[in-house]
Amino acid sequence: MSVSKELKDGALINFFGVVGKMAAPTFLIVVNRLYGPDVFGIYITANIAIEIIIAFLTSGFKDGALIFVSRFADNKDDQNELYTALSNAFAWSVGLSAIVLIIALSFGDTFLELAYKEEFSSDLTLMASIMIFSIPLMAFERIVLAATQGLKIMKYDAISNGWIRPLVLLILSILFWLIEPTVSGMAFAYFTTQASLFLVSIYIYNRELSWLKLFHGFKTFSLNYELIEFAIPQSINMTLNRFLTGIDILMLPAFGFSPTVVGFYGAGSMLVREIRSVKMIFSTAFAPFIVRLHKDNLFNELSHHFSKTSALITTIAIPIVLLMGIFKDVLLGLIHPEYIGNSSFMYFLLPIPYLFCSFSLAGNVVAMTGHSKLNLMNSVVVASTNTVLNLILIPKFGIIGAAVASAIAMLILNTFEVIEAQIIASTRLYLKDIIRPHFSGLIAVTVLTVSLVYFPWFSSSLLAQFALTTLVLSIYGIGIGSELVNKIRSKI
Repeated sequence: MSVSKELKDGALINFFGVVGKMAAPTFLIVVNRLYGPDVFGIYITANIAIEIIIAFLTSGFKDGALIFVSRFADNKDDQNELYTALSNAFAWSVGLSAIVLIIALSFGDTFLELAYKEEFSSDLTLMASIMIFSIPLMAFERIVLAATQGLKIMKYDAISNGWIRPLVLLILSILFWLIEPTVSGMAFAYFTTQASLFLVSIYIYNRELSWLKLFHGFKTFSLNYELIEFAIPQSINMTLNRFLTGIDILMLPAFGFSPTVVGFYGAGSMLVREIRSVKMIFSTAFAPFIVRLHKDNLFNELSHHFSKTSALITTIAIPIVLLMGIFKDVLLGLIHPEYIGNSSFMYFLLPIPYLFCSFSLAGNVVAMTGHSKLNLMNSVVVASTNTVLNLILIPKFGIIGAAVASAIAMLILNTFEVIEAQIIASTRLYLKDIIRPHFSGLIAVTVLTVSLVYFPWFSSSLLAQFALTTLVLSIYGIGIGSELVNKIRSKI
């Protein structure tokens, strides 16, 4: 089977997973309507903190497990190396999770009281003290799913993260609201969801991998220094990467913004963040092929697939970005009536998913070819820059300042990754392959901007917004298939 065929099959499976994630916007509506904007503001702050912690504990070992399983899965003689790496991944990620859990329970409340005002920190401390118990369970689950991806089995990640997680969280948030409609109820819904996924991951491991060989790997345990050398900087890198995308929400309450404002910004941020799932459809399926093609020194073929895949992701993502820009007020109003108002900050958030979908596949190339230390350097520089930008822009411009800081940080990160993929991993983006969606998108955005600025009628009603949608998407579609773009491509 060709790389293109296998990649399409894996992407198709991941697509069904992303379809399941459509429960996420429903979750936003349900939580805000039932628990209220204040509880949601507390929840999203705690959730981002947990995600940053789990990124530190598992990201590097998860990616390392995928690499080693992918490397050794096809050769039965290499099974010992496979399970040695897998036992290392479990030992480090789950073991460190237990240590972090103890530290968080001992000192977490003190840290939160120092970082936030009392009216925010008291509820946040309560919610975090329940959600933190999810961390060891999530660590185990993520290593299992990464191992199955290394086996080129994409359905489990799609089922678990694409369907089970959002749907179970949605259902449990409603059930716990009936019992305890407070921060505690939302926290218990989160923890119970993670516990359910942990049980699912045990079933998946039992079905696709060997407990006996894993126990043998622990019995004859030896440090896999290649895995550790890759995983530690990669974990720190992904921690900073997640910090990079969540620092705006974490810093808003530190500057005294209320839970409602944090919830308002967080709701918009989560809506925009869902667009990033378009990239995940393809990047997860593409990861094993990066390892193999680079290992075989097939750099031109890797660059070709890298460019084509990036272009396809961008082609799909741009119309969604345009739709979000047109219907942002409607979407926020659906989540909660209190969010109806000045949503202009979302215009400054929309470049983030565009950049992420268009160029961040380069970061996967850098990571999957073993250059995790380089990714770490990127994240240190960009996270530091983003922190400084938030410190400067939030006090002056509020939530718009937070959005601008995040967009600038994403631009810097993607620029680094594209350059490094070409220089370090000998993998480049072919402009000829990627120009079509970007050029068409530029025309569509120009028409959208002119329409909103000079023709206010387009934003006067829902019917007018649908008319604007038809106009903008038609122009984008014409641009995708236009002869002008073909002529530009032929001259590159």
